[in-house]
Amino acid sequence: MKKNCVFSLEELPFLADHQLEDTPFVPMAVIIDELARTFSRDCCSFADIEIKMPIMLRRKRAKTVVCTSDGICASMLDEAENLHAGLKAGANVTADSGFMLTAPRAAMPVAVLKHQIYPALMFHGPTFQADFVFYEFNRQTVLAELSDFGCDSLTLGRYANDQRIPIVLFDLLLQTAGLHLMTFSDNYGLPDACACLTLFDRQSTGGVLVRTTCHEGGIYSIIASDLAGRPLLFCSGLRFATTSRRIEVDRKNLLEKLIT
Repeated sequence: MKKNCVFSLEELPFLADHQLEDTPFVPMAVIIDELARTFSRDCCSFADIEIKMPIMLRRKRAKTVVCTSDGICASMLDEAENLHAGLKAGANVTADSGFMLTAPRAAMPVAVLKHQIYPALMFHGPTFQADFVFYEFNRQTVLAELSDFGCDSLTLGRYANDQRIPIVLFDLLLQTAGLHLMTFSDNYGLPDACACLTLFDRQSTGGVLVRTTCHEGGIYSIIASDLAGRPLLFCSGLRFATTSRRIEVDRKNLLEKLIT
């Protein structure tokens, strides 16, 4: 199949919530959602996800891309046939359980509210904001509870009532890895690849538990569950493309104060 897809601020106001140097760009979660639409609705697992080139709305103008799929592989190209992203349909996986906070933690949980995170630490706009409670935050693991998010669906435009992946939730899960990267790296990064993404529940509501693990080479894995321990989403082989912009010292200091 082949279809055109238009990204514009008029139709999709939430695109203003992700910007690079005042230029809106399409978040990874939305790109995956559009490519996932080229497969059957019962496809819940995706592999070899790559963002080759960010989709930027230069001068805040609409951007048209073309999604193509043969039922196994899907790609997104612009009108000049530059490849922006691609992925493959994966094998659907059935999971029996996610995880729960079943044991007391040695340290007290640290609550970090929206007004403390945005925009002091993260640049995301209102559609992609949440309150965080951190139970662990170290070089290997981030264990957190996310709440009070996904309230303003009107900004999502055509994605408000029909999503192949939970766009806001997946973006927030990427933020947990982004906060970890900010803490232990010198330069900002943008997520650009994911070896595997599996969805267990597209319609989750309420609070979410997330365990983000940093493996050797700066590769991340993320598992999300609802508060009852039912699995929602799992991704592995998540990589960030390092940018040339260094993380400001005051941001690092603020993050250290909030988390530790």
